[in-house]
Amino acid sequence: LVEARAELTMQLHLVFSKMAKPVVTAINGAAMGGGAGLAVAADLAVMGAGAKLGYPETRHGIVAAIVMANLVRQVGRKAAFELVSLGEPVDGAKALALGLVNRVVPDGEVLAAALALAEALAQAKPEAMAATKQLFHEVADLPLAEALERGRERSEEHTSQLQSPMYL
Repeated sequence: LVEARAELTMQLHLVFSKMAKPVVTAINGAAMGGGAGLAVAADLAVMGAGAKLGYPETRHGIVAAIVMANLVRQVGRKAAFELVSLGEPVDGAKALALGLVNRVVPDGEVLAAALALAEALAQAKPEAMAATKQLFHEVADLPLAEALERGRERSEEHTSQLQSPMYL
């Protein structure tokens, strides 16, 4: 049962990066442990100023094992270790400063702000957004030279597609 739950949680965190459309989360209230992990795993996050986000697992004798991979990538080693080792929750301002969220809005405006962000994202051409998101996740952990090469390849592919008779 524990292994199945861990596998399911891992796949849930992984699926966000594989989706063609951006995932926007709205953090309104307390997002702790796994909830915080899911909020951070999304592409963009909107948080209420008074909401709390944290990883209290060590206080309960648990390791924040699965959330750690995305957390380290989002905020860096020092901040991630502080979050998972101390287990202290952070408010919207601190979450924004750490790079855990993209926007902080007054409590009560979180859902509207997240929906407005999603609507703005929906204005992009779906094919361009899907390619952008795929390349973003592809190059995120590559060395700079390899990431630039991957970007050049995608640019050439995109240019050749635009020159096809379908786009002319």
